[in-house]
Amino acid sequence: MKDIYTEIVNALEAKEQLALATIINRVGSAPREAGAKYLIKKDGTSIGSIGGGCVEADVWQEARKTMEKGEGKVLHFNLTSEQLAEGGLICGGNIDIFLEPIREDSLNLYREVLKIKQQGGAGILSTVISVDGASPKKGGVKVFIKASGEKTGSLFMGKELEERILGEAERVLRGRKIEILSIGSEKADYPWKKIEALLEPIFSEPTVYIFGAGHISQQLASLVKKVQFKTVVIDDREMFANRERFPDADEVIVTEFEKAFEQLTIDQSSYIVIVTRGHLYDGFILEQAAKTNARYIGMIGSKKKIQTLYQNLMKKGTPKETLDRVYAPIGIDINSETPEEIAVSIVAELIKVRGQGEEEWGGKRRFHHE
Repeated sequence: MKDIYTEIVNALEAKEQLALATIINRVGSAPREAGAKYLIKKDGTSIGSIGGGCVEADVWQEARKTMEKGEGKVLHFNLTSEQLAEGGLICGGNIDIFLEPIREDSLNLYREVLKIKQQGGAGILSTVISVDGASPKKGGVKVFIKASGEKTGSLFMGKELEERILGEAERVLRGRKIEILSIGSEKADYPWKKIEALLEPIFSEPTVYIFGAGHISQQLASLVKKVQFKTVVIDDREMFANRERFPDADEVIVTEFEKAFEQLTIDQSSYIVIVTRGHLYDGFILEQAAKTNARYIGMIGSKKKIQTLYQNLMKKGTPKETLDRVYAPIGIDINSETPEEIAVSIVAELIKVRGQGEEEWGGKRRFHHE
């Protein structure tokens, strides 16, 4: 699947007209979660999904009007049994969708968002969705604030609004879910009394680092890529770690395992999978991985092997509580035996962890006020 933000940047650079639909609220069992996006271009092509069927058809039609008027709006959908039958959906529920025009003056802002997703870091993308109950007029409705406090864009609605967003940013990042912030002002000289702003946490692209280039890794690399992870394969044998064996990997690195971490940038969007060819290499990589703030560390092996490795690492000074966060044996227990089945169990676990909020795994970030 194409990346929405890459497509936005490319289209704005080409001076194309765009509209972006984002699910901002979901009640019931609607097909997509809050935060799902659907990008519509002036030529009628679209990227992404907010559930398919009747919903996307209606949003596509409204997007044409949004591009012409240059104003955003919130669309409400009650997925009744009749709509479900017409659209071929099997899910019910209510959803609210924010539909907005993406203008050329947002190009630098989306470049910064894309840079964070590709190169690492975190930030909050904030968009005003209503001012005193009405859709905002053209201009000044979007800002991207990095964890350092550096801003791109401006809301042009007073410093109070951006200060409130900064105050909520760290909490929203911990939750890893979009949120609508309602802000009221009692100041008589303010041009607004109540604003609703959509806060979207932006993280670097989740990357799976697969240590080992054997049969399991071969199955794992292609499957991981299909579920929207960036994929890096590391091994010390070029005859195994090469493009012929791993055509779907974003990067294949041939290096000694002892030096591998020197050329990697491991952060809270990193997932480390340890499936090397022997206990010695597994142990060394686990020792290095335990020193990082990777979101996920998983290691293959029997319970006996894992216990032995843990005991050796604790003797060398690795804290037990650090090892307790390692997923070992790796993967969700589905009675897997073949490399293909083991790969499925590992990917299922990666997806599960990716979907958890930061409060569930202890991630910490800091936003700084300028």
